Amino acid sequence: MPLSSVTSEAILFFDHRGITKSMLYADFEAILDGMVGVPEFADKEVRGAYCLVNGQLRVRSLVLFTIDFDEDGMADTTWNVPLRHLAEHAGQGPDMGAGPIRLACRSQCPVAWHQDQMWDPGMKPGANDFIAIRDTIRERGPKLGLEIDDELDSTPAAAPPVIGAETKAPTIAPDDSESKKEADEERVRLARIIKELRLRVQTLENSQSEEVGKLRYAAQQKEEILNAQLEKVLGQFKTLKSQNGALREQNDSLKAQVLSLTQSLEEQSHQSQTQGSELEVLTEQYKLALEQRIEEERAKLSEQIHAKEMDVLTRDDLISQLKEELGELKRNRVKEASTGAQKVLEKLENLGLSFIAFHPGAGHISISADQIGSYMENPVAFAARKCLVTEDHYRAWLAHYENPVCQVSVGSDQQACGKRVIRVEVPNQFKPGVSDCNANRCPNCRNDSAIDNVLRFR
Repeated sequence: MPLSSVTSEAILFFDHRGITKSMLYADFEAILDGMVGVPEFADKEVRGAYCLVNGQLRVRSLVLFTIDFDEDGMADTTWNVPLRHLAEHAGQGPDMGAGPIRLACRSQCPVAWHQDQMWDPGMKPGANDFIAIRDTIRERGPKLGLEIDDELDSTPAAAPPVIGAETKAPTIAPDDSESKKEADEERVRLARIIKELRLRVQTLENSQSEEVGKLRYAAQQKEEILNAQLEKVLGQFKTLKSQNGALREQNDSLKAQVLSLTQSLEEQSHQSQTQGSELEVLTEQYKLALEQRIEEERAKLSEQIHAKEMDVLTRDDLISQLKEELGELKRNRVKEASTGAQKVLEKLENLGLSFIAFHPGAGHISISADQIGSYMENPVAFAARKCLVTEDHYRAWLAHYENPVCQVSVGSDQQACGKRVIRVEVPNQFKPGVSDCNANRCPNCRNDSAIDNVLRFR
């Protein structure tokens, strides 16, 4: 049966259960213009699908995108993904009933800087997003208001093929033209299935790589926090150890004074035997008074130590608070200073301009108007977040990327080896102390023909 030339556009929204909401593209434009909100999407990042559908309610193009909603259920005003453009220039996807569709997703995006606002479809048995979209369009299409071509044959069309289903190849009989034609059609269908399976593999690989990157980033952050806490505790320990040494010196001095006084009293006692009994009483009283004074001094010193410890803790808290206040003042100052520029940037963004920056490892980064201030404040930290690594890790990788040499200290002057090493192209695959040294060559830096051949080839 011939395909219809009538087309219409629909938007489908997903959650963990599947498709939860559907609407015409015109209604979605009203949401983007801020005319209406979607309360059930409040404060969420939602997965959506733009569907170009023909008059037989079969999908011709598909764009899988994400969009944020604020706490009031209003769409992000900076969202600017060109759905129609992506649908027109997308690569080939699976057959959803009207031949191979045009598919734009995270693993297959025709415009690179929109890749972060795309998502990959699930294609597991029993949880296939293509089949869910196909069935939803067929079931809800008439009620949704999608255009149907009434001039086509009213006889029911054959059900669209199940995406990813397995079939057996037919046996080709010799000199049978009809069988050869069927075999050719089967080869085309099998080639299409192979392409769908490759898309599924690429989707799974991208998802796994992204998950591994997030886990590495979280582990690096945790390690840095623990190292900072350890340095702080070591500093406090050194301070207390120093104070304890000073107190011991004071205690030894007091003991020496007591011993000196005791010896002096004993000498006076020998010289004044006539006043022996009275002197013994006075000596005993003096010892008691001296011991009491020592105890008072010890208690006073203990209180001073405790007070100093509390002062250290209070000072650390005050320093942290002052740093936070200083950071807030700086951010407010930058925000106030850039209010005029921010409005200009927002106008330019509303006119369709995109702000793109290039950083090694991160590639071309799309920067929205509200992110310009953060980017200008620390471009390296901004690029590091895009690469899912910390700023220190990214700076270490960048130094290695710009000058990939061995950093192992050798010789009496402890200078870096300087031998060429294989450059790591991806930041989150770089391991400081491992990727930037020739473990098998240093500290003697013996000739290694294998690594030299690799570097010469590169």
